[in-house]
Amino acid sequence: MEDLKKLVGERIRQLRKERRLSQEELGYKSDLHYTHIGAIERAEKNWSIDTLIKVALGLNVTVNDLLAVPSKPEDIRNLKKAVIAEINESSPEALKIFSDMVRGVKSMEANLTIQKRNKKK
Repeated sequence: MEDLKKLVGERIRQLRKERRLSQEELGYKSDLHYTHIGAIERAEKNWSIDTLIKVALGLNVTVNDLLAVPSKPEDIRNLKKAVIAEINESSPEALKIFSDMVRGVKSMEANLTIQKRNKKK
């Protein structure tokens, strides 16, 4: 899980810098404290789906954009291994929660895409 936290944190930092936003500015746009943004970027804090939605809206991207982190084949393989290891070590209850989360993220991504389109009109 630490690898995923680190990858998502790095991705948030990358997107924030591409938009020339400070952590304080992103915090304001995301309705989060700037120290929370910094802690997420450094993988010092866990994030919730709600937090990722706020950050995505602050960056004007989808949650999927935050989670689409690795681009190198080796990074993708390592991430898959880490996720599979987490799944293999999970209880049936945790697997159900994970499955629900994945479906929820897909649904939120679709909603954010619709919201983005509506803002452009």
